[in-house]
Amino acid sequence: MFEKVSNATFNQDKIFCLDPLILKPIVSIFLFIALSSANAEILEKNSTSTRSTNEIETLDELREEIESLKQKLESIEPNNPTPLSWSGFFDITAKNTTSTDNPFNLGGLELGIQYDQVDNFAVSVAFVWSEDVAEIGVAVLDYHANNHNIPTRGRLFGEPGYHVQFGRFDIPFGVDYEYFAATDRPNITAPLTTQRIENDGLNGDGLRAYGTWSQFDYAIYWTNSVLKDNGTTIGGRLGFFPSKDEFRIHNKTPQNDFIIGLSWLQDLDSEENTSESIYAIDLSISLGITNIIFEYVSSDSNNPIILNDPDLIQSNDEKGFNARFLFDFDIASVFFSYGEWKPEFSSVVDQEDLNTYYSVETLKRVTIGTNYLIDDYLQIKIEYIDHLDTRTEEPEFEENTFTLQMVASF
Repeated sequence: MFEKVSNATFNQDKIFCLDPLILKPIVSIFLFIALSSANAEILEKNSTSTRSTNEIETLDELREEIESLKQKLESIEPNNPTPLSWSGFFDITAKNTTSTDNPFNLGGLELGIQYDQVDNFAVSVAFVWSEDVAEIGVAVLDYHANNHNIPTRGRLFGEPGYHVQFGRFDIPFGVDYEYFAATDRPNITAPLTTQRIENDGLNGDGLRAYGTWSQFDYAIYWTNSVLKDNGTTIGGRLGFFPSKDEFRIHNKTPQNDFIIGLSWLQDLDSEENTSESIYAIDLSISLGITNIIFEYVSSDSNNPIILNDPDLIQSNDEKGFNARFLFDFDIASVFFSYGEWKPEFSSVVDQEDLNTYYSVETLKRVTIGTNYLIDDYLQIKIEYIDHLDTRTEEPEFEENTFTLQMVASF
C-alpha cells in the first residue's frame, strides 16, 4: 500500500535533512540559553522583591526609632517634670572670733525634697543637720492651683495662683524670710532686725495660705506660738508691686522693679490673750545691677522684763531697721548694709540662767561683703561687720568680725 522511497528520490527532490547527531547539541544550546534568560529574569525579580522588603523593614525600624526618641524627649520636657525632685546645700565658715576657741564652723546641712505627682497636691520637706542635731526645718502638704512652684525656703510668690499648706514652714514676715537659706542670702549674717526681734527667723507648725493676684501677693497663717513654748500665732503679709516685670523666683534679687510689703503678727498666750504684736514694712527696688532693700520692724510686748528686784520692771518693746544695697555683676556681687536695733529695755535675761542678766543698748551695725559665684554649685562669700562702738555685755557679742564662707549646693 505504501510506496517505498529510496534515498535517490530525496536527493533528486533536493530535500534537506539534518542528522540527529548534529541536531541534539544545537537544541541543547538553545534550551540552555532560554533557561538562563528565564532564570536571570526570576533572579532579578526576586532581588527587586528582596530589596523592597528590606527597604520596608528599614523604614519601619526608623519610624519606631523616631517614635521612641519623641517619647524620651517628651519625658524630659518642662511640661512633664519628674514627680520627685531633691536638692541641698551646706556651708562652712572661717571667722576671727573672740567668743570661741574654734574659728571654723560647719553650718547647717540642708536637704530639700519635693514630690509633685497629683495635679493639685504636692509635698515639700527640708531636713536640717546643724551642730550634730538633725531636725525637720520644713514639712508641708500643699494644695495649689495654677502654680506648681513649692519652694521649701526662700521667696514664696510667683506666677498667679494660690496655695493652701498644712505643716511646718517659715513665716513670711517682712522681707528677710526670703534669705534664711545660705544659698539665697547674698552676705553671711542676718540683719539686726531678724537676729534681735525675730529670734533669728520665725518658723512654726500650722496652716497658711498664700498666692499672687494681679499686682498683689498675700499670705495669711495660723500656727503654734513662734515666740514662746505655748499659745498660738496669727498674722499675714500683703505685698504690692505696681511695676510688674518677669518673675525671678527664689533668687537673691527682688522679683520686680518695685515692691512694697506690709506684715503683721500677733502672738497669743494659752488663754488667747495678746502677748506680743510685731509689725513690719519693707521696700524692694531693682534698678539695673543695683538692688535696694529697706525693712522697718517694731515689736509691742505685753510681757515686761522683770529682773531680780521686783521694782526693776522694764518695757519689753523694741524696734529696728536695716537698709541693704546689692550690686550684682552676675558671677560676683558687692554688698553693703546699715542697720539699727533700739530696745526699750536696758537688760536681757540669760535664757539658761534666769538669775543672770546682761546690759544692752542701742546697736548700730555696718556690713560690707562680696559674693563670688564659681559655678552653679559653689559660691564664696567674704564679710566684714563693725558695730560702730556700740555693744552689749552678752558673752557672744563681738564688736568687729571678719568672716569667710563657702556654700556648696547639690
